[in-house]
Amino acid sequence: MKKYTQQDFNKFEIINEVKQCPCGDYSKIKKFAERCSFAKWCSFAKWCYFAEECSFAEECSFAERCSFAEECSFAERCSFAERCSFAERCSFAERCSFAEECKAVSPFWSFVYDIPFQTKGKILIPTPAKTYWKERFDLNFNNNELNKEKLLDILKRTDLTKCDRRILESYL
Repeated sequence: MKKYTQQDFNKFEIINEVKQCPCGDYSKIKKFAERCSFAKWCSFAKWCYFAEECSFAEECSFAERCSFAEECSFAERCSFAERCSFAERCSFAERCSFAEECKAVSPFWSFVYDIPFQTKGKILIPTPAKTYWKERFDLNFNNNELNKEKLLDILKRTDLTKCDRRILESYL
């Protein structure tokens, strides 16, 4: 796998205001600008920082204590070591894995299994998953504000999954 330096990174092509970053080892770089798009199988060292709206293709891996600004997105099977942190509105595809003490602020979550990291704030529902919530609970997440009384009634149900409960409780 090719190892990239900051000098290499600075020369990558920008298309539609997004820096195009090929597959490789980025462990020599600690800080990444906003709107970078990384190819499959990229790897990153400890303490990396990614600015807003970065996106990562399948199977990228991140060492300990990496941090991600708002609206970063991760494709399937990305893996995160201990204490990675995510700012608001980050989103994750299926089969991403998280080590201990990873944290996110108001992440997007669209899966039925429980969220494998700590969260702060509301757990946001991406558009494709809103149908589930409308059909199952008659909830409309379009403005991310929900009726507290209705939420409390739903939370009394015995058929909630751990994930359902955790998402609903994040709106109280």
